[in-house]
Amino acid sequence: MLKHLHIENFALVSRLDIEFGEGMNVLTGETGAGKSIIVGAIARLLGEKADQTDIRSGTGLAVIEADFNIGDNDDIIKILDQAEIEHNRKTISMRREIVLNKPSKSLINGQLVTLTQLRDITRPMAELFGQHSHQQLLDEKNHLGFLDRFAGLSDKVDELRQVFHDWQNSAQQLKRLESRKETEKKERELLLFQKDEIEKAGINIGEEEELLAERKILDSARLLGEKASLILRILDQDENAALNILGTCRKELSDMAAIDKKLEPETELMESAIINLEELRTRIEAYLSSIPDDPDRLEQINLRLDEIYRLKKKYGGSEEAILETLRQINFQLGRRIDVEEQLKILRADEKKLRLRYTETALEISAIRRKASQKLSRVVEKELNQVGINSAKFDFEFIYESDPVGLEFEGKRIRPFPEGFETGRFLVSANPGEPLKPLARTASGGEISRIMLALKAADKQKSGKYKMLLVFDEIDAGIGGRTAAMVASRLADLAKSSQLLVITHLHQIASLSDDHYAVEKVESSDRSKRNIVAVKHLGSADRKKEIERMLSLPENANV
Repeated sequence: MLKHLHIENFALVSRLDIEFGEGMNVLTGETGAGKSIIVGAIARLLGEKADQTDIRSGTGLAVIEADFNIGDNDDIIKILDQAEIEHNRKTISMRREIVLNKPSKSLINGQLVTLTQLRDITRPMAELFGQHSHQQLLDEKNHLGFLDRFAGLSDKVDELRQVFHDWQNSAQQLKRLESRKETEKKERELLLFQKDEIEKAGINIGEEEELLAERKILDSARLLGEKASLILRILDQDENAALNILGTCRKELSDMAAIDKKLEPETELMESAIINLEELRTRIEAYLSSIPDDPDRLEQINLRLDEIYRLKKKYGGSEEAILETLRQINFQLGRRIDVEEQLKILRADEKKLRLRYTETALEISAIRRKASQKLSRVVEKELNQVGINSAKFDFEFIYESDPVGLEFEGKRIRPFPEGFETGRFLVSANPGEPLKPLARTASGGEISRIMLALKAADKQKSGKYKMLLVFDEIDAGIGGRTAAMVASRLADLAKSSQLLVITHLHQIASLSDDHYAVEKVESSDRSKRNIVAVKHLGSADRKKEIERMLSLPENANV
């Protein structure tokens, strides 16, 4: 319940403080007096987006404050606790600051909150009905939401939306994997083939270099043999062989050393030279006998080198790159899912979510049907009380056929986030007329009264907390006896809710518990600008205001 409203530098308001009563509060005044400005200020407190034009000309800050009595309401307290806002379970203070050329601020009990938090917290505290609400009622997309609120299904439908979202995500993942199944299979087969190819090749670092060296020898075997044979001939096989000549030299040096001892070192050098050449001859003979003459081995080497060259070209240009490719392939195979196993998991998950959705949607459908019958009875009764006699009201459930949809009552229908059905309100405002869609048949005055009837029906069902209901232009398109009936119904509704009604009808004003007159007055400062003023009317002033609304002379009896 709204106890106190403070408005400062908002639109044409310089400063206003209003104390509201528990029952029906009405605001009256001439057209353009500023009644809707007060409603606009309340709307900003409820989380409506602010605008720079909200700030009074010549100032830089608009402030709207309110004190609400929350009366131990568990729903509100739960939201406050979730937002970690301190409270005393009885009252909360709200403040909205609209700053020139800066983002607006929202505070609850002195704590900054986001606009989303502000809306969530105030949603169970207050509701505003105006031309925007009428447009909502005329939009058939909103009708199912009206029914769900009446049926107490809002939380259940939120749960269903989440299940639907999870189910659709699972179904999309399944569809994508099934479409990728062949691609995944081919990619896996390719990786396995490449892994097998490299592993079977058994490439080793340095192998190519070793093979090239061996092939070079095999390719040059004849040349090497010829050169080795030539060396052997030079050493000891020809007539003038080196060893023969050195042998003669050794004999001559030995004879000389026998005469001159100083030549003994030279004799030793000659002996060493001969020994080294004999060792060289032995080694060359051994090398000559070891020179390979193996065409089969040469062919093997060439085949092996061809394989290494092919793998290098395919996998990166070096033995190291080939082995790195193998490591990467093993890594990818380790990460790559088994498509069939993953499909099995996804199919089970999709089925589980689909069954959960179906079960919840069927439960919601049953509750909706039962609630729609009750809502029809209650709204018809309410409409009769506001002058739409013999009114008929119903909710038409609409199902969309879909050959690949879910089975519902023997048919395949398309599932929606909110359930199996959509729907719309049907109304007949005149006896004998068939039920027709609300948006196509109801007049402006009827829309106002249907909105009132729906809200009255909703309060009959819940009615735990004295919620603030703001009606802006509820009297649009009505007058006379109908206006009196609407006024009476508002007065009844005010027993369970706090009402703030903007009205031009004396019938409504006369039944109010608290009456406020709104007018434009000249400011007391130098600017002499018009500002909005609000006065709480006592009995005498109230009589004068109703006389004004009736356009009666001042001395008339009301």
